[in-house]
Amino acid sequence: MKATIVLGGNMYDDSTIEHFLKDAAAIGYQGVEIRGVGELKDGHIPEERAQQIKAMLESYKLVPTNLSLFAGGFACNSDDENEEEVLKWARYLDFASTIGCGMMRLNPGFIHSEEVSADDYAKAVRMFQRCADMASERNIRTVIEMHHGTLCDTADASIAFIESVERSNVGLILDPVNLYQVPTEYGISTIERLKPYLFNIHIKDIIQLKGKQYPWAFGYNDYVPHIGKYHRVVPKTSMEEERYYCHRLINQGGIDWYEVFRGLEQIEYSGYLTIESVSKPGSDLPVHTSLAGQCYTDLQGLLQSLKVNVNV
Repeated sequence: MKATIVLGGNMYDDSTIEHFLKDAAAIGYQGVEIRGVGELKDGHIPEERAQQIKAMLESYKLVPTNLSLFAGGFACNSDDENEEEVLKWARYLDFASTIGCGMMRLNPGFIHSEEVSADDYAKAVRMFQRCADMASERNIRTVIEMHHGTLCDTADASIAFIESVERSNVGLILDPVNLYQVPTEYGISTIERLKPYLFNIHIKDIIQLKGKQYPWAFGYNDYVPHIGKYHRVVPKTSMEEERYYCHRLINQGGIDWYEVFRGLEQIEYSGYLTIESVSKPGSDLPVHTSLAGQCYTDLQGLLQSLKVNVNV
């Protein structure tokens, strides 16, 4: 297994692209996953600014691996809203083409896979096919992040959706933390099933708590207001008692990363390992530069202990 270590931009959502790219290069990351927030929200990015970002990427020798976008949400939208999402997608395709980014995240819908209606599911498939075809014309891959609260919240649901879309440029981001919260399997047997579709791996860590006493605890349903800033979200109607979690440094939480990497080795994964750790100012974890540096060290240490090779 050979992989490329990438820095996700989510820990810089409250900062600037300049800060994000400078840190990624200085720490030693080979690539960056650029977020569709802040000045990049909705894809209204002037050509001059896109060229500036491209120049920074080239100067720092960073590969833009993925645009982590809040686009789509088709199953939960009206027809008019979905047409607006297609226009947004087209704007982001222009930006991706300018900076040389070969992958863009698209969400089929923030509604649990077992609760979506047949009509809304079919609508999501149709819209996803349109956007995937638009991306294919630019030689760009369309990627779905496996995420609790969405149509792709388990391996079964994710594979079923991709097979319904039937487009070769559509694949998955495996995020074990998201699956841990469902909860559903994310280990070796799941990774073997996902092999044909894995384009990217998100790496971060959390741990489930007994309650909400910890000052920085967050609930399973925390995604509803967070994602709700960008997408329409349909919360689970049959949710049992709320579960609580907190962020941890990589390999210090509840995710069995040894299991994950053994699975990735078995399928000879050779894609991206994208660090997506998060923290908030004032918590007991570092932020920005310190967090990005600590995560890089932690992941390198984990990979070395497993004798996993990475691209340099």
